[in-house]
Amino acid sequence: AAREAELERREQELKAREARLKEREKEVGGYHPPNFPPFKPLVYHDIQNDIPEAGRWLVKRLFMAWWLSTATYVINFCAAFGLLIAKAESGGGTFGLALVIMLVGTPVSFVFWYQPVYNGVKRDRSISFFLFFFNYGFHLAFSALLAIGIPGWGGAGVIYTLQQLGSNIGVGILCAIASTLLIFEVVYGLWQMKAVSGYYRSKGLTAQQAKEQAIQGVAASGIGRELAGAAIKTSFTGA
Repeated sequence: AAREAELERREQELKAREARLKEREKEVGGYHPPNFPPFKPLVYHDIQNDIPEAGRWLVKRLFMAWWLSTATYVINFCAAFGLLIAKAESGGGTFGLALVIMLVGTPVSFVFWYQPVYNGVKRDRSISFFLFFFNYGFHLAFSALLAIGIPGWGGAGVIYTLQQLGSNIGVGILCAIASTLLIFEVVYGLWQMKAVSGYYRSKGLTAQQAKEQAIQGVAASGIGRELAGAAIKTSFTGA
């Protein structure tokens, strides 16, 4: 009982110390209030002042890639709406998925591949680059799938374009624009993947560093601390 009480006391001291460190970070300028998106700020985003000059060009490119994906989702949704009105094959399913992709894909893209490269360049964190490569690669593969335009899969791509140009020229043109944007997004994205890979190697970052940072991140998380605390308690009670 005395050992458990001692452990509880140490845990409370650790939590209090972490709280003081967070407050100190805010005082020295480590905390910035959200400023993006402008109409409803949710995150802090400032490439000019937050990103080192050597990597600023890269982050700006990826920010453009995010805006490109957002615009592409919107155009794809408009084309899918046209398919719904034109009663195209599986038009309802394509429209529904295109709506979900536009509403969910935009914030997910920002969080899962843009922010990792932003933070990776900002802090030279290898694990952030690995997250970017994995998530952005999946994003480009998904965009390529949408570009094909398989009926009912959410993309107003090439197949829909060829079908509609012969029967409904207006919807066909919308599908052609969506297809072009999706294909361009994939090509532009592959170019950016190459640029990020070159920057990553130029900074001397390694996979081993990513592994160590991942372990440190788990250890510093709430779950990691709980597991460590449980392990300590077990060792004490078993002693």
